[in-house]
Amino acid sequence: MPTQLTIHEHVAHNLRKIEYILYSEPIQEEWNYTELYKKATEVNALFKVDKYNNELILSKVTDDLIIATIDSHIEEIEPQNYYDQIVPLDGGLRIEKNNLIIEHQCCSELNDYQNWKKIITEKSKKWKEIWIGHPSVFYRNKGNEIEFSEYYDDTPKDAEIKTKMTFNEAEFINELNIANSELEEFKQKVYRIVENGNYENKEVLKKALIE
Repeated sequence: MPTQLTIHEHVAHNLRKIEYILYSEPIQEEWNYTELYKKATEVNALFKVDKYNNELILSKVTDDLIIATIDSHIEEIEPQNYYDQIVPLDGGLRIEKNNLIIEHQCCSELNDYQNWKKIITEKSKKWKEIWIGHPSVFYRNKGNEIEFSEYYDDTPKDAEIKTKMTFNEAEFINELNIANSELEEFKQKVYRIVENGNYENKEVLKKALIE
């Protein structure tokens, strides 16, 4: 399982949220008695997925929450094995519109933001997959709009793909750029915390967590 960003209201086509969300074991409901869980709640960084699982709104994550996430992520991994054994931080983009949601799926990671950035440069007129974990979604540019598909486990033919959400292209890209900027700020926080913290093999650790 698995990133989340600030809420931008009143965007055209009823786009309510584009946000990166971070999945972190220390803030799950079984740890709701901990100071970490309480701090996440106090700063409104906690996003409830369901009865048992929470994620963190990336733009609201404090240094304390980042440290706890890093420590749990590298627990029981020896520093010399960081390169081979650390998987990137879990999470991804979450889009909400009219009670419909597209969000990161199983095996997703924060580094999948690179896939969303391609929308800005590629502008595909044919359906093109965006890897957000499994299952994934497809997008295409249609006139001045961007369409996103339902989730698919495989690669269907274009004619078989159904549209789930449609947005004004310019406004969606503007919101995506804001979200990506906030993710970049988070990334720099992670790098700073690792650099200043009591960690070994720091350069490898930084790149292993998020690149």
